Amino acid sequence: MTSIAGAAIAAHWASESLGRQDPQLLANYRRDWDTRFQKEMRTMLRLRGVFEKLTNSDLESLMEIVATPKVVLKLSQSDFDFHASALLGALGIQGVIRLARAVTSAEVRALLVNG
Repeated sequence: MTSIAGAAIAAHWASESLGRQDPQLLANYRRDWDTRFQKEMRTMLRLRGVFEKLTNSDLESLMEIVATPKVVLKLSQSDFDFHASALLGALGIQGVIRLARAVTSAEVRALLVNG
C-alpha cells in the first residue's frame, strides 16, 4: 500500500461508513485505491523484475543516468506515491532512451548467461 494517499482513501471510506452506518461502504476503498494506484504498482513490479537481474555495474550505469541535478530536482518536487511515473517524467525522452539501452543490454546478457 502506498503512503498517506492510501490512508486518506481509507479514512474517507471509514468516515462515510460510520456516518451512514453502512459497513458495506468500506468495500469502496479497494475500488478507489485500484483506480489511483494500480497502474503505478504494475509498473513498479515490472521495474523490480528488471532491476533484480542487473549487475552492480548495470546499477552504477543507471545511477549515472538518474543522478543528474535536473532529474534529482524534478524527483524532489514530484508526488511520492508515483515513483515510476515521476522518474520517467524527470528523465525525459533522452534519459528514458539511455535507461532503456542500459536495461536492454542487461536483459540480453542475462538471457545469454542463463540460457
